[in-house]
Amino acid sequence: MSIRYTKSPVPSNPEDIPAYLQAELDKISAVIGNIADGNIEVSNVEPPKPREGDLRYADGTNWNPGQGNNFYYFDGTDWRAYTGGSGAGDFANFGSAVDQTAAAINTAYPITWDLTGPKQGISLNGSDTSKIEFTHAGTYHITLVVTVSSGSASTKTIEIWPRVNGVNIANSGIVSTAHENGQKKVLAKSVMFTVSAGDYLQAMWAVDDTDLLLEHENASAFAPAVSSSTINILQVSQ
Repeated sequence: MSIRYTKSPVPSNPEDIPAYLQAELDKISAVIGNIADGNIEVSNVEPPKPREGDLRYADGTNWNPGQGNNFYYFDGTDWRAYTGGSGAGDFANFGSAVDQTAAAINTAYPITWDLTGPKQGISLNGSDTSKIEFTHAGTYHITLVVTVSSGSASTKTIEIWPRVNGVNIANSGIVSTAHENGQKKVLAKSVMFTVSAGDYLQAMWAVDDTDLLLEHENASAFAPAVSSSTINILQVSQ
């Protein structure tokens, strides 16, 4: 279905004019009907001279403005996807249902993920489940929550921070200290940063005493299981 009307050549024979006019009116009627029905053709090429306020439905393959097969508006500079209502749309939730321990002190280890919740456009690497991969470029809000457990009475410190493509994100970490045997603490951190399509994220951690670990809890008769780590990711802008 089309929302664009293209006039056919006018016939030279006057006797053909009535049929020609009827055919043109039928085409105009079809276009108006498609507009009234909200139909927008799928575009496989970017308009050469887009204007602010232009609307297009991109096929996501031949033309991908950033969010794949999607509905976009032009803001005067960039094509913005409507998904999510703010030019965003990808999301993910991952967790860990096992304890995670450090084999050595003052050594960075990535948190691995074995639980997958709702997700779109964000996935775990098939061979390294510490790597969270982004299909689309954009700015993302990320919240990490961990349960830390102390196995001795000595003073122990844990540090947790994000990495993108193996590079630490500056000023983004958590530092916490435990002093008691059996002490449990819930630590949380929210950060926001921009990634490119194909980038990967890791949540790193390190301790100065291996008696400090990320601990899960099994379900009880009255309460659900508790993950040792949980990460929530939401794209807020392209």
